[in-house]
Amino acid sequence: MTMFDLARFKPVYEREVVKSMRDGSVPGMSVLITRNGETLYERNFGSREWVGTKPATSDTLYGIASMTKSMTCVAILMLHEQGKLNIDDPISKYIPVKLQKDNIPITIHNLMSHSSGLPNLGSYGVSIRNEDLTPFKGQNIPMGNWDDFYFYVNDAQDWLLHNPGEKFYYNNDGFTMLSQIIAKVSHMSYEDFLSENLLKPIGMNRSTFYREDLESDENASKGYSSQPAKDGMKREPKPHLSSKFNSGAGGLNSSTAEMTKYLLFHLNNGKVGDKQLVSPELLAKMYEPHNQHVPTENFLLFSNPPAYGYGLSIVDDYHGYKLIRHGGASGVAGGIIILIPELDITYTHLYNVGWFTMHLTHIALYSLLGMDPTEVPYLKRRAHYRTLQGEYVGYMKNIQGKVSLKSGLLYFETEIVEKSSVPLIPVNPKETEPLTFYMYSPYGRLTVSFTIQADGSVTFDYERNLMKKVDYRPELE
Repeated sequence: MTMFDLARFKPVYEREVVKSMRDGSVPGMSVLITRNGETLYERNFGSREWVGTKPATSDTLYGIASMTKSMTCVAILMLHEQGKLNIDDPISKYIPVKLQKDNIPITIHNLMSHSSGLPNLGSYGVSIRNEDLTPFKGQNIPMGNWDDFYFYVNDAQDWLLHNPGEKFYYNNDGFTMLSQIIAKVSHMSYEDFLSENLLKPIGMNRSTFYREDLESDENASKGYSSQPAKDGMKREPKPHLSSKFNSGAGGLNSSTAEMTKYLLFHLNNGKVGDKQLVSPELLAKMYEPHNQHVPTENFLLFSNPPAYGYGLSIVDDYHGYKLIRHGGASGVAGGIIILIPELDITYTHLYNVGWFTMHLTHIALYSLLGMDPTEVPYLKRRAHYRTLQGEYVGYMKNIQGKVSLKSGLLYFETEIVEKSSVPLIPVNPKETEPLTFYMYSPYGRLTVSFTIQADGSVTFDYERNLMKKVDYRPELE
């Protein structure tokens, strides 16, 4: 494999990070990459809060959201190894949840792999709304104690339409249930069990579930929500998620430095120093594809849909290597963790807004695998779409329209009888630089196409019309 070229990686990656932070109003982001346990790249961008001059560092605490899920699964495997539970046990053995279809019980394994058949019930969003963290639209459901939670879950029997193993439904509610199974069999709170048996032994001493710890920590970030505004969006400072109903699904706060310790724990097969926290054989189950019904097909990122293991997403073939990964988004913070076991590589980035672009990760991955980071398909398609967007006119201006780029998709906007804006969907979604698209209507679809002429000009075949691009806007390059 070609060696990682830091000099080629840095300008491409850092320029994209800064531009993305600018466009997304992101206060701070921290990145840490290691190989063979040694730091390969470490960079912190911006500040841990907008007000003042408090730079982000590798020790800055951010909400890690759903990256917590794999830790919940590690805790379950620890208790399995201790004989206090079995991952094939029905969950009703430990918690008052009676949901099942066709008399087939939901097991702990099903919750760990999002294979219970239970759709997203939204308790995570309920807690976020109840804490007033984001303007998520929805109902304010009573969620103040565990009776509330279990009523909310058990009342969803009519929504359980699939048997375990038949369907992939990403389900935060299931990981809240796992947290309570951990509490039940360990006779400790979920948060205390994780801290005493995983976080502290690894050396994640500042990572915490508790808001009061964040408020007293001098290097904790503020979270920022997305609020609707007349000019599109504004960010408002918010505390990080701190709800017992979300702890097991996404409640931990940590830093890139401490999350890297957690990833190294995985690369070291569950061993820290001379202490084996969980057996390598059990830990390896986390990286097996237990649920291959994942419906998302990110053609510009992965050649095949990922599978789901235990609290981790599995990509079997990413340009010849296996990726083990998980992202997270709490509404006010998030990020991603990645392992490339064959190369002993870890990648972590964290930020203090709810959602952020995914392509930065792939610029890093391409570079780490010795590939040209400018060849990331997302970047190539974005540049291609910028070539196509602009103002278009037909003969004698008998028809005029505009092709614009919004959230990664092209739209054709025109006003023949009335204003319309229709997305252009690539005929071949796997094509990096498509020229032929579908426009869908209530009656079917229309095929339209662009042509880049030999002189660099662009034409657009739309229904009976040939249109020519008439403007050039260098600021869009």
